[in-house]
Amino acid sequence: MKNVKFRAKFSIGVFPLFALLFFSTLFAGAGEAPVSVTTRITPDTFTLGDIATYTITVQHDADIHPAAPEVMPPKGLEFVKKGGNPPQAINGQTVHEYWYKFRVDDIGALTLPAIAVSFDAPDPKKSGKTIQGTILAPEAILEVQSLLAVSGSQEEIHDIKPLEEISPPWIHYLWMALAVLALLGLFYFLWRRWKSRPTEQVGSAVLPALSPEELAYKELAALKTKGWLEIGRIQDHFFELSEIFRRYLENRYLFPAQEWTTEEITAHFKHFPKLSENLKQQARTILTQTDRIKFAKAEQTEGRDEMQSIINFIQTATEPVSQAPNQS
Repeated sequence: MKNVKFRAKFSIGVFPLFALLFFSTLFAGAGEAPVSVTTRITPDTFTLGDIATYTITVQHDADIHPAAPEVMPPKGLEFVKKGGNPPQAINGQTVHEYWYKFRVDDIGALTLPAIAVSFDAPDPKKSGKTIQGTILAPEAILEVQSLLAVSGSQEEIHDIKPLEEISPPWIHYLWMALAVLALLGLFYFLWRRWKSRPTEQVGSAVLPALSPEELAYKELAALKTKGWLEIGRIQDHFFELSEIFRRYLENRYLFPAQEWTTEEITAHFKHFPKLSENLKQQARTILTQTDRIKFAKAEQTEGRDEMQSIINFIQTATEPVSQAPNQS
């Protein structure tokens, strides 16, 4: 670590002669000079890429005010940042520390030259006035070692070792195999589910599953035969009616209508291009009316059970593929 104390070298410029005599008297009669400068570099040793901290310490009387010096790094040092530490009081004087961080980019001896530190001091001739002086901070040297010198001599450098066979990571292959088996199992499950999709059998012939319209008409006809309205099971009737209509919407327009609330379905239809505004209004009316009655929030209105409304909706939305249940 470079730590040199440089004392009392002033550049007074046009100071009057009595100013020089004034500072000389201070130097002779006091244990500490009015202004002194030291420098240091940390850490002690460096290699390429290290960060060197260069510190300039100015110790001065209380009525002297130094300024932070500008430091230009020499070749081989790259400026990183600078700053200062809070001033401290030592032996009746004030100590200022200014630090500068540099990145080491070269090897060998790198020298930071002497730096001029300017300061303001009281003018002995004019009370309340100040004069400016400078003092030189001594040069500092840092030694940058080669990485080869740090790790060993050239005699310790050997040829590259021959390639060694490394056992394959069997655990990696095992996880890959398990992932492939999981995908195959998923594909098999989906294939079996597709093969076992609902179908209707007429005699010895197997027919495809009913279309959404056919299924809705069939369920409406089955509901009508139950006669729940005639025996006073109004809520049961409207609950199943609501389920039939929601199931039709889900099968026809491919969204989870049986799981969504009426508000969610209505919001979905607002930006649904497959339905006209008239059909959207019909669907909203059917869902709202069935909800009100099936949850006992309202009584059946004038014998209306919304079954015909659902049939009208289906017939308007698409051409009927089978005969609608008789509403007579």
